[in-house]
Amino acid sequence: MPSILASALLAAALTAAPTQAPTAAAPGYHMVVLGTLGGDHSSASAMNDLGDVVGRSQAADGTYRGFFWHQGHMVDLGAFTPTDVNNRGQVIGTLDYGLGGRVWHQGVMRPLDGLPVSPVAINDRGQIVGGDYTGTFLWTNGHARPLPLAAVSDVNENGQVAGGILLPDGFHAALWHLGRVTDLGAGPFNRSNTYALNDSGWAIGWQFSARQDPRGFLWRNGRALDIGTLGGDTTQPLAINNRGEILAVSTAADNFSRPALWRGGVLHDLSLAGVNRQGEVVDLDDQGRIAGSIRLDSGDVRAVVYEPQ
Repeated sequence: MPSILASALLAAALTAAPTQAPTAAAPGYHMVVLGTLGGDHSSASAMNDLGDVVGRSQAADGTYRGFFWHQGHMVDLGAFTPTDVNNRGQVIGTLDYGLGGRVWHQGVMRPLDGLPVSPVAINDRGQIVGGDYTGTFLWTNGHARPLPLAAVSDVNENGQVAGGILLPDGFHAALWHLGRVTDLGAGPFNRSNTYALNDSGWAIGWQFSARQDPRGFLWRNGRALDIGTLGGDTTQPLAINNRGEILAVSTAADNFSRPALWRGGVLHDLSLAGVNRQGEVVDLDDQGRIAGSIRLDSGDVRAVVYEPQ
């Protein structure tokens, strides 16, 4: 039975980063608009390290369908909502009008053991994590294994799973690996959870500040680090790559949110580097590319990729 190693990390020091003035010391970006499946709107949900993007797009008949964008071409995935894509081009998600998670690859859609689950992440080994009302699961070679986690958010190339555990008096961010659960702690208010994980086992997520504002946290090497804000009170981390860069959304001193990139201990305001302030950012790859969406002057929405210059 997996053990919860709370004591090791509860004893770790909690390093809180102060709020900071916005800085543009991040690379400038060139925006690539991905287009649609024939309609007016598209939005991105995830990307891999090859620059492939998955998301949803309106078709010419007005319906919304899943897409896989590869080398400038948008592939129609049908009535499907993609949630992640790996470097092999395997796309996971759920059918729009049916139960059960699905995996799409090279034109073929297959079910995940027929379980009514929502898959959330896939690694290059084809391992998938997801969950439903019955619990959380890890799929390896097509076989589902129940996990002792109340929620899951990501799986890395080493098979580590990021998620959270429900305790009698709170909810804590946690990692699972090889049958063992590690409690990442939750600070004074006993609430935290993960969002993503890189291949070094660095996890990102949130917990409350001393003022009970949700703050972005990085858990690495047994320590919890508050990644700060752009001058406001809150930060929501979204993705972490294998360079240790963190994509986030953070409030500035005017209490408006900005896209942000944490790198080298500093949170940078990406709206000062060419990333659309009014748009949405969702994922970050190992080359520093950012997937997101923008709203055009016409009101239409387009999926985009920001490429560092």
